[in-house]
Amino acid sequence: MKNHIFGLARICAAIAALAMCAPAQAQTVQNNTIGPSVQIGGGQTNIGIDSKFGVSDNLSVRPYIYFPSGGTDFGSALTYDFHLPTTGNNLQVTPFVGGAIDINNTNGSGITTASLVGGADLNLTDTVQLKAGLAVPLSTDYGQSTAVTLGAGFRF
Repeated sequence: MKNHIFGLARICAAIAALAMCAPAQAQTVQNNTIGPSVQIGGGQTNIGIDSKFGVSDNLSVRPYIYFPSGGTDFGSALTYDFHLPTTGNNLQVTPFVGGAIDINNTNGSGITTASLVGGADLNLTDTVQLKAGLAVPLSTDYGQSTAVTLGAGFRF
């Protein structure tokens, strides 16, 4: 597991370096969100809160917490956001990729998992954003499984 965490740290460092080298893009609204989310995976459906905080034009930190029966599942992802050019409509899709560290305290387990994450944000308006994501764990030693997240957020 330690090798997987070191590997994830190297991936996150590469994402951060890529974000620092990418050209800046003008943004007309803030790149921060928080709102309800649903996590589906491992035979369970959990509700929680998902958020996103823009560190730079292309780099985001995405903390989250979910409430499975018998505990909590929380963590954070570091992602590189690909800002696609917009067409004439207000809808803007922003795909993202990155890595996450997750701590699952369900029933006192305390399992820490490193995962690769990807997905997309869809800006519906200046204040509402939808999100879909996929988290693939680097290890399944303790029963970790791939999870899909779907959520909405208030942009600020």
